[in-house]
Amino acid sequence: MEDIYADIRPYTDAEAERELPLLAGSDMVVKAGRFFFADKPDDYLPSLIRSCHTVEEFQGKVIAPILERDLELTHTKFSYSGLENLRSADGTPGQFVFLSTHRDIVLDPSFMELALHYNNLPESEIAAGDNLLANHEIEVAMRSNRMVTVVRSDNPRVVYESSKLLSSYIRDRVAGGKRSVWISHRGGRTKDGFDRTEQGLLKMLDMSGKGSFVENFLELNIVPVTISYEYETCGALKALETLTKERQGFYKKQPGEDVNSMLQGFIQPKGHIHVDFGKPLAKEELLETDSAQRNEKFRILAEILDKKLKDSFRLWPTNYAAADMVLGQEDYLRHGFYTVEDRERLVARLRKESEGMPEEIYARMLKLYAAHLLEDNK
Repeated sequence: MEDIYADIRPYTDAEAERELPLLAGSDMVVKAGRFFFADKPDDYLPSLIRSCHTVEEFQGKVIAPILERDLELTHTKFSYSGLENLRSADGTPGQFVFLSTHRDIVLDPSFMELALHYNNLPESEIAAGDNLLANHEIEVAMRSNRMVTVVRSDNPRVVYESSKLLSSYIRDRVAGGKRSVWISHRGGRTKDGFDRTEQGLLKMLDMSGKGSFVENFLELNIVPVTISYEYETCGALKALETLTKERQGFYKKQPGEDVNSMLQGFIQPKGHIHVDFGKPLAKEELLETDSAQRNEKFRILAEILDKKLKDSFRLWPTNYAAADMVLGQEDYLRHGFYTVEDRERLVARLRKESEGMPEEIYARMLKLYAAHLLEDNK
């Protein structure tokens, strides 16, 4: 029987067992081991990888400990909420499309997976762009970690055909009761701090539906997932990208830029990360689109999802301090949302991160942190 999803699906256990020894023998793994497990011999991480014979073993024995070490090394706290929304009344876990905010290339889905892992819930598959697969070793690591490949292309025909295949795959996994799938609510990371769902993403999900608009989305069992960072990863790089786009009309990524962003996400202190799992999108919410024209339905649904994501976004002292500085006030300080020390730590962090860059980068980083509160002040 033809495996129509072979090019985009995660590795099977047999494929992972075959490919993981190649990953274990790479320089990339030795270097990663020296960072995450500096107190261990160079062969520690390669040996750990070679001992894995299934995807589940790779996730439990390699990926989870790396994430835990990253939290330790970067002095980052980790919390989560809403896991009760992922089980039925009898305690049975469901299958969902985890539609998520997107701030970090690798860490967003990884820490969501860690929350599931800690609570004995099935880990999901992770939809991510093929632009991240810079070499075979990275491909092995990511597809062995249940990555679903999202094809990126400038060719409209390729985009259309690959979107149809991806849509079909996601529906097969979720509606077929096989496994949940994580996917960002937009095509790339949020660079300005405003978490807005792209209608094109919703149209892609709808492509494989056979029923009405409401039926098509209801069977995907969409759970909004919000990932909130006290300290934004790659904040200066995001600000530089938005500034360049504004001045030149476009931004062209440099070779290796995505891999560098992935590494920076791991290395940088993140303060506190919180993952919130919302309630699955209800039929009553989907019915709000019922009387609208087809294209308008996607706009309304995007707004519904954005409200749910915004309501569950966790605001940190960094966000309140940045908002006061952008607005030229101390209202949030007076109401106890942060301290002077919190503000000083934020300024020091942003100054260090934007060192050697135009002064406007620092100002844009403040707006990135303040975005949710600036939206409330409009």
